[in-house]
Amino acid sequence: MNHPERDLPDLSALDFRLEGYTLADGSDDYLFHALTTHHDCLAPLVTHHTDDGRNSYLVLHDTAATWDIPGSPQLLAVTLTRDPDKWTFRFDAERHPLISLAQRWLIVRGAEPDAVRVPPERTGARPSDALTTVLEEQLMTSGTRYAVVEHYTDDCAEYETSVLVHDADPSSADKPYRLFLETWSPDSPTYTLREGAFRNAEAAWEWMESREGPLPAPRTSIPGVLATSRAVAARTTIRRSPQPPPAALPPAKPPTPPSSGLRR
Repeated sequence: MNHPERDLPDLSALDFRLEGYTLADGSDDYLFHALTTHHDCLAPLVTHHTDDGRNSYLVLHDTAATWDIPGSPQLLAVTLTRDPDKWTFRFDAERHPLISLAQRWLIVRGAEPDAVRVPPERTGARPSDALTTVLEEQLMTSGTRYAVVEHYTDDCAEYETSVLVHDADPSSADKPYRLFLETWSPDSPTYTLREGAFRNAEAAWEWMESREGPLPAPRTSIPGVLATSRAVAARTTIRRSPQPPPAALPPAKPPTPPSSGLRR
């Protein structure tokens, strides 16, 4: 239902391009207004508008998520669909723990992969090595291959995001549970992404809890130099002590709290 009495805030900094538009009937009015109420906490990472002006695809960093439920994802994928004849728009959004998963969500909803890549001129952390880039591309273009089981983001003590997925690809049948581990530092211009393979979710959780031994690398067809760097990086993985973020503020839309599996 439209609510013309609710004026849209100034979203020009986010490049939503909604001047003169109102929400179409059936849109999630609560989600949109809850999100845009705190739009100054959103930083655009990816922005793409189709040539006809009807569709927009965005990835935003929600800086307020650090005050949310501990472990909450900080990236927000957004689609906007405009009807220029009626001056209405539809809106959909979903939170994601990794930018490559946010990009995947947009691609599944019609975005061209090249259109939602992070532009090279964007400031901020970049992939630390070629293996990180390969794994991000693998996730971004995976379609329905990976089903996210659980995830946890810690930006207070460990500076680490862990995402457990189930891999439907037949080549992963022996170890279908994959753990993607992204690590970064607030003082570093780069971040690192690595992948581990497990027979079941319990095994992945046990490894996350103990950090005993290297992250079990999956069988891979990537070039040998990248496979070597994967193994070396796995051996250097260390155990860290968790520390919860400060007390939570109301989220844009209440997320589902992660279970104890990926809490450390």
